[in-house]
Amino acid sequence: MSIPTGPSFNELPPAERQAVLERLAVTLGRNAAWADAEGDDALGMVMRSVGTALLSVAADLANTETALAEDVAGRAIGLITTFHARHPEYPVGPALH
Repeated sequence: MSIPTGPSFNELPPAERQAVLERLAVTLGRNAAWADAEGDDALGMVMRSVGTALLSVAADLANTETALAEDVAGRAIGLITTFHARHPEYPVGPALH
């Protein structure tokens, strides 16, 4: 039995690839703020820089540089994974107060 999966990043329409890249950029920025608040300045600076750059080129990458866009998305996910490994107390899902 196999688990059904959606299309790969390269198979997404350009608008959806752009949305994925923009969401990754926003996540990098949000996580950078948390890292900074926790004193993890180096990781915060790298994540903020990559997130800002990614947000500014997301449309171009999604529409004309599919292979590069996929590589950048993978690297952004790597930064997010590093962040969660270094800051496991960061809330990952919604919380009720």
